[in-house]
Amino acid sequence: MSVKSNKNQIPDTSTQRYLPFSQIRENIMIMKDDSARVVLKCSAINFLLKSIEEQDAIIMSFQRFLNSIDFPIQIIVRSTKLDIEAYLNKLNTLALKQTNPLLQNQTYEYIEYLKKLIEVAQIMRKDFYIVVAVDSEWDLSVRDLSILWKFKNFWASINGQDDLIKIKQQIKRLTKHKKSLSTRVNAVKTSLESIWIKATELDKNDLVKFLKEYYNPTLDSMQTIKSDVENYNLI
Repeated sequence: MSVKSNKNQIPDTSTQRYLPFSQIRENIMIMKDDSARVVLKCSAINFLLKSIEEQDAIIMSFQRFLNSIDFPIQIIVRSTKLDIEAYLNKLNTLALKQTNPLLQNQTYEYIEYLKKLIEVAQIMRKDFYIVVAVDSEWDLSVRDLSILWKFKNFWASINGQDDLIKIKQQIKRLTKHKKSLSTRVNAVKTSLESIWIKATELDKNDLVKFLKEYYNPTLDSMQTIKSDVENYNLI
């Protein structure tokens, strides 16, 4: 007895099934449990250069910020190796155009000094992010769900698909998430401004880049991220 293999069946080897999010709409990350996230990138302040009074004020303001929020947030601190390749290339270009031999030699020595400093000191760059979350909330009653389910079965029976209902549900959830997230993001921004920290929402391109580097930190830092995020199959 011979069994025919289905050549059209392609095994699901995509790593996307292991990720906690399913798609990105505008600047909102939709999770697989239908909750949503917005990522804010925060500026940094040099705490050690502040006076004792300023440090105390910052600590108290940050404490008030944590006590004032009534929704979940996640604070992420990412450390990455400082990449000064572009700066070194710029210096090398300036050295080539330098007509003074002494200044040209000093520029080349400075380039070599920076290269050795980066190799020995392992200078790191720190980026700070706050993830604002909103959970999935279903406001449909049992009766509404029953009617929706019957209509879904009816539509599937005559059309062979339930795309219309699915799309309407996604639009409804996205609209609700956007409203809730907007309120929470504004609250976070306002609170952080009191401690001289500016928070900026990551747009779609920056969010894709952030996720790609977060889940693949060994990625070559010089690899460019395509601006067309449609190619990442996240939409």
